[in-house]
Amino acid sequence: MATLNIKVAGGIPSAVTDDTIVAGFNNEEEVRNILSQQGSEIAAVIVEPVAGNMGCVPPESGFLEMLREECTRNGIVLIFDEVMTGFRLAKGGAQEVYKINADLITFGKIIGGGLPVGAFAGKKEIMSRVAPLGDVYQAGTLSGNPLAMSAGFATLQYLNENDSVYQLLESKGQKLADGIKELSKEKSIPLAVNHKGSMISIHFTDGEVKDFNGAKRGDNDTFKKYFHFMLEAGIYLPPSAYESWFICSALSENDIQYNPRDDGKVFGDPLIQNVGLW
Repeated sequence: MATLNIKVAGGIPSAVTDDTIVAGFNNEEEVRNILSQQGSEIAAVIVEPVAGNMGCVPPESGFLEMLREECTRNGIVLIFDEVMTGFRLAKGGAQEVYKINADLITFGKIIGGGLPVGAFAGKKEIMSRVAPLGDVYQAGTLSGNPLAMSAGFATLQYLNENDSVYQLLESKGQKLADGIKELSKEKSIPLAVNHKGSMISIHFTDGEVKDFNGAKRGDNDTFKKYFHFMLEAGIYLPPSAYESWFICSALSENDIQYNPRDDGKVFGDPLIQNVGLW
């Protein structure tokens, strides 16, 4: 088994990394090569169906389908990390959007209405192995927390009764992404804008961003200046170029069109002013 081919955080024992292989997101050829050589040794393939930790990076056409096909062929469990995409892209998450059924799915605080909680779900043949039905024990300090469950139930009930919220989020996200693209062209600022539903990210780089290598090409110094420009304007963005933005239904048309220069706001650092997309 090949060892983990990226730098990992301290404190992770080699017993873990020795059993982990990392393949490039959207790199169909690399994934197929790994599975053809070591498919019989691989227990699971874990993927964010829409990557959110290198900015928002949607899957290339056919990539998720290839993962499903190869995992089925090799008897490998396909795991979708839907902590970001679950209930955000659709009621059925990325599985519904891309019409791909994973074997296991993980969810985060969306199912607690934003409060601390997590969950996993999957096919009956796998979930029946979990206690009390099976021999795989699991428990959690926050499992079944009444406040989180009440908030989560209210949130999911609202989504279940308001299908239009997803069309609204898609429309707002598209409008914001298109507006940023137009401004970047107008100001001659090299910029890649990725967008899927209510997820958006910008990368100060030429060309498309389809994977982590593409995201790394972004000019992080310029992003930092841009972030502080926006912060001074009262617009709060994720502080890292490798994080996705998330649009909420409360975002108004005026919010999307807002130009802080129209308010006569003064920005002290001329370097910051120069990267404002206005």
